[in-house]
Amino acid sequence: MMGSKLWGLLCIHQCENSREWTPTEIRFVKQLAAQFSVALEHSHLLAQTRSQTDELGKTLDALQEANLKLERLARLDGLTQIPNRRYFDEFLDQEWRRMAREKQFLSLIMFDVDYFKLYNDVYGHQEGDKCLIKIAHAAQGVLKCPADLLARYGGEEFAVILSNTDQSRACEVATQIQSAIKALCIPHSSGKEQIVTISLGVATQIPSFDRTLHAFIGEADRSLYEAKQKGRDCWIHFSMNSQDVKSF
Repeated sequence: MMGSKLWGLLCIHQCENSREWTPTEIRFVKQLAAQFSVALEHSHLLAQTRSQTDELGKTLDALQEANLKLERLARLDGLTQIPNRRYFDEFLDQEWRRMAREKQFLSLIMFDVDYFKLYNDVYGHQEGDKCLIKIAHAAQGVLKCPADLLARYGGEEFAVILSNTDQSRACEVATQIQSAIKALCIPHSSGKEQIVTISLGVATQIPSFDRTLHAFIGEADRSLYEAKQKGRDCWIHFSMNSQDVKSF
């Protein structure tokens, strides 16, 4: 018996001659039945434990998968499905420290859409969202190195982190991104050549622990501002003494 539930029946009988069981034999049979009952109960509990362990394992696997999915979603911009500002900050800090240790170049490109407010005013915010998605996909297609990161920095502004990348290569990437966006030929009645264009600011340096990451971002941001002041649809690379300008 397990509680009030019958689990089994133990039958013992004398095959040769009919006789009464002695008290000793009866006690032995009862002890044997009790041991069988304990063994059955143990087996049942073990099976339950294994089943619960399997279920717990499945639950933990599902929970881990859900957590990984949430972590990935937390790093992505909901509209463009590229890394968001939060992950950009984390990754740039990581690469800044790594390049400082390895004494290698780190480049940063900041770019945004020219006259994007006018684009939204003319074509509507839904078309504006579609425009940003196309731009994100086109810019992502330019990046070939797995370590390169494109992120949505905010609004219509994007950022590209290029590790182990010197000034010359960073400017090449800026040119390629600029060309890729123009090749989309997204109509923009208020834009240059009546299509959507972008302005870009580029900064490059070998990080050091006596310089700040904030200043590095500021250099790329100031270059972007300068590109807009010079007429948009161009990129500018920041340097301490001068700025290199290229436009199309």
